[in-house]
Amino acid sequence: MNRLTSVCVVAVLACVLWGAGLTFGDRSTVAAPADARVSHRVAAPAPETDQDRRLRLNARMQEMIQSGSHARLADPRPPARARPMIAARPAPKMASEGRRARRASSGSDVSTIAPPPVRPGAFTARSGGYRPPTLDLITAPTVPTDDVECLTQAIYYEARTESEEGQAAVAEVVLNRSRSGAYPKEVCAVVYQRNARTCQFTFTCDGSIGRGAVNMAAWARAERIARDVYAGQSQALLPASSVNYHANYVRPSWGRRLERVRQIGAHIFYGAALSGQTPGARPAGPAEPAATRGLQFVRIEALDRAYNLMTSGSGDQGGS
Repeated sequence: MNRLTSVCVVAVLACVLWGAGLTFGDRSTVAAPADARVSHRVAAPAPETDQDRRLRLNARMQEMIQSGSHARLADPRPPARARPMIAARPAPKMASEGRRARRASSGSDVSTIAPPPVRPGAFTARSGGYRPPTLDLITAPTVPTDDVECLTQAIYYEARTESEEGQAAVAEVVLNRSRSGAYPKEVCAVVYQRNARTCQFTFTCDGSIGRGAVNMAAWARAERIARDVYAGQSQALLPASSVNYHANYVRPSWGRRLERVRQIGAHIFYGAALSGQTPGARPAGPAEPAATRGLQFVRIEALDRAYNLMTSGSGDQGGS
């Protein structure tokens, strides 16, 4: 019995030892792939130390010195997006530049004709304001002998504030009258034509000549325009039948009897007569004797009414 018991105990111990050895062997076989996986893992990079950064910075500095770029030590910036091209706007012209340009252009004209001298005491004023001068049809006017001088006076005193086109149109009216045969043939006689009650160009009898100092820039410009129109060097603005005009702020009755041609600035220009004669024209009849040529004294009721209408306002410019 004891012997049997001993055999059983030995058998049990052998089984136990055999099972333990099997367990350990399985573990070793199972653990082997894990060890293999660990051996294949990538080692993480070691953190960069201060010494490593100094070495990298020194290497970059040496590279820049050798290349000669001397760029800033900074990471490259991303490329900027291209902006659309915008045309540059011209700089605005200052008001002072415009005034200087006008002064330069006005000063380019040189006058060779002396303007009328200032008459002492010609300006008359009241405490309540300016008093329009009355017509002087008794004193004989001082008529120039130069056609261009008379044209210059007509342009200056009738249209010096108008454009050059408007000034040239006034000169054309004077020349059209001298060529029409119904007015005096001499240019100065046309400008200074008058009758017992009025004058064709009001500046010749209302005291405008010599009333004040002449603006020399405007006078020189008027002389240049007068010479161009007189020599036929400027383009015609009016037909040959245009021998009358008036300012747009008056309404003379004779305007209804004439063909309206065009308006330039503040002046309205007329052409041929629709009925009757044009203001200031000689009555139809025999040829005038040579001894009586010169200043033509005519009297037209419509022109008288027009003058009364003009003098009732405050304006100095009238019509012809």
